[in-house]
Amino acid sequence: MKVLDSLEKRFGHLAIPNVVLILIVAQLLMYAAILVGRVEFVSLVLIPKAVLNGEWWRLFSFVIAPPTVAQSLIQGLFLAFYWYIFWMMSSALEQAWGVFRFNVFLFVGFLLSILGAFVGQLISPSALIFLSPYFLYLSVFFAFATLNPNIQFLIFFVVPVKVKWIAWFVAAMTAVSVIGAGSIGMAVAILAPLLNYVLFFRDAMTQSVISKKRRKQFDKERRATAIEALHSCSSCGATDRSNPEREFRYKMIDGDAVCVCDACRG
Repeated sequence: MKVLDSLEKRFGHLAIPNVVLILIVAQLLMYAAILVGRVEFVSLVLIPKAVLNGEWWRLFSFVIAPPTVAQSLIQGLFLAFYWYIFWMMSSALEQAWGVFRFNVFLFVGFLLSILGAFVGQLISPSALIFLSPYFLYLSVFFAFATLNPNIQFLIFFVVPVKVKWIAWFVAAMTAVSVIGAGSIGMAVAILAPLLNYVLFFRDAMTQSVISKKRRKQFDKERRATAIEALHSCSSCGATDRSNPEREFRYKMIDGDAVCVCDACRG
């Protein structure tokens, strides 16, 4: 992106390395505060109605809210694994894009999350719109899966599955979440944080569509060439495809080679 190149030249020095590691540490601190009863999870998530009533900190606290509050040791282990995977994917994206571009990717997702929540509340004023960082994490996952589709994850620490198939499954589950959101406003709030993925991969997706169309057209032309008859009788129109039992021969008429089948030669 030329715009990002220009912005990086001017503001690249402001980029924060390992920004996701900082977020994870902040989430761990909030998680500890929740466990000891100093903070309530619901007080951290983004709720537009609450923000409009003066709880302005929710505009920022939802980013450092933990994904969930584990109720058992198993849930705690999966939460730790979740943080590890999030850090691993973010590190890979930061290495692939550079610190500045990855910072911009997260910042755009952060702004879109806030905008989507308030637009959703405007669309559905009677609904309770709330947002945790979960759907913002999804954009990071989809970006990682797009750049590294063949990397394998061990599902339940046993079954190896390529990340591209996991991404398709997660996309399907996200679609189910949107359909079952309960209101159009909540659906907007869910989808908004994913728009940064669309913005960053717009060119790649467009190129993919064009490439698929070209391959489809090529396959169509190849199949048409494969089924094209080699011989066609100039008298009756029979071909070696329509009448494979016939014998076709050529004769010179006024200097041109003319194909005639054995039925017409009589």
